[in-house]
Amino acid sequence: MTGPTLLGKRPRLRDDLLFSRPLSRGPATVHLVKDRRSGRAFELSAKERFLVGRLDGVRSLAEVGEEYAAAYGRRLGDDHWVRLLWLLHERGLLVGGPGEPEVVPAVRHGRVDRWALRLRRLLGPASVAGWGLLMAALVAAVAWYAGPLWQAARPAFTDPLSLLLLGLLAWAGAAMHEFAHALTAVRLGATVTRINLVTLTCRIEDYAFLARRRDQVVIAAAGGAANGVVMLVVGAVLAVLPGAFADHLFSAYVLVAAAQTVVNFVPLPPLDGYKMVSHVLDTLDLAPESRRYLWAVLGRLPRRGRVRYPRRAAVRLGLYGLWWLFAVVAVAACVVYIVGALLESTLGVLGHVLPAAVVGLTLAGWLARPRRARPAGRSSGPHPQNLEAHQRKA
Repeated sequence: MTGPTLLGKRPRLRDDLLFSRPLSRGPATVHLVKDRRSGRAFELSAKERFLVGRLDGVRSLAEVGEEYAAAYGRRLGDDHWVRLLWLLHERGLLVGGPGEPEVVPAVRHGRVDRWALRLRRLLGPASVAGWGLLMAALVAAVAWYAGPLWQAARPAFTDPLSLLLLGLLAWAGAAMHEFAHALTAVRLGATVTRINLVTLTCRIEDYAFLARRRDQVVIAAAGGAANGVVMLVVGAVLAVLPGAFADHLFSAYVLVAAAQTVVNFVPLPPLDGYKMVSHVLDTLDLAPESRRYLWAVLGRLPRRGRVRYPRRAAVRLGLYGLWWLFAVVAVAACVVYIVGALLESTLGVLGHVLPAAVVGLTLAGWLARPRRARPAGRSSGPHPQNLEAHQRKA
């Protein structure tokens, strides 16, 4: 089917599809679209999003093509339309697509929904920000008194019963962390389909498709804020218990809980801090894309395969890539120092040389792995073949 017959068609995209706001992936701007019938998500380039967003059953392909030509200075040929419509039809994204099954709603977790309704005033963005400030104040106080707390806590770290209680309390904090993610997600319009406080897992549907990035940041931050609240409550209970055992346990718990809270906000994958930074920057796969950018800048990628990065993307990816390198070096240095201190009594100077060599060779081998560059033309045209399956977990 070509020519006027094809361009006169008025295909219509299904109304129940979910679209994300514009997101960055490396140098490209992309959109995610989710089929709620199948649960599958796909990734669209900005030009593909322009086209499919105008398939409303009212405008003809010729009219959409005119709008595309006015926006991008290029007319689409019949082969582009054929490929695009075939892909959309094959994936069932058009009205009249294969089967036209009914929308199968996600199975909501009723218990979480009920708790979110009861605690809705404590789960909004302003409330989570307040809990976050309280958490920051508690962590700052623990850092200020870290020396005395460590001295008082040392007996607890050698006592089996204290270690068992610390483990249970840390697990309870992690469980409340996941529960806070789930409650806040429901409060802000997402759907929790699975939560297990024993294995510490939580699945949130449509998290990537929330309209405001602020809501995504709040959901990611809610877990760390909950850790601070748990630290306050449990610490208050332990502080009023009498006896030396309770004093040692209180000091040890406060240190462990503060570390557990702070770690969640470190912007490294897969921690919540990394998700928060990714949402603030509206960037997908921030860590791998930043490493790819650094490799491109350093000339590791072949000159022909280099991609031109917009200034904003280059700044974001460059700064995060430098932070990532600093974090890797800092962690490696800590490992070398700690292991070297443990081995120094038996190996002397070699106690530091040996772990340094192992860590250095490990990093060198990891960095030397061949990296496959993302095709430069991924989003440079209306290529319907870019409508790739893109499964996502929130």
